[in-house]
Amino acid sequence: MERWEKSPSVVPTRDELVARLRVRFADIPVENVRRCVDDLWCCCTHLGLRPEERTIERLAASRLTGVVRGGRPPYPDGRTASRPPGSTLTAPPRPARAAARTPIGM
Repeated sequence: MERWEKSPSVVPTRDELVARLRVRFADIPVENVRRCVDDLWCCCTHLGLRPEERTIERLAASRLTGVVRGGRPPYPDGRTASRPPGSTLTAPPRPARAAARTPIGM
């Protein structure tokens, strides 16, 4: 294991990074922001790359922007859309179509 992976100076850097991202993404819970930063930090380490603060911040900001944009849009009265319990995201089944008769299939 590399020396920089276990360095105690890494923890304050992560905390500062989470604090900066927390200001930009106030709608996302702090635990989710911290988990995103930690995940990216671990991914860099796993790949053998030195986790640089600027790179981690840029990647985390990109991921968190996707989380914000991927949320359901609010209704005009300000409520947020939610699915009823037990509902799924799958489309309803379509009725079966009759097989088309083609010259190839004859």
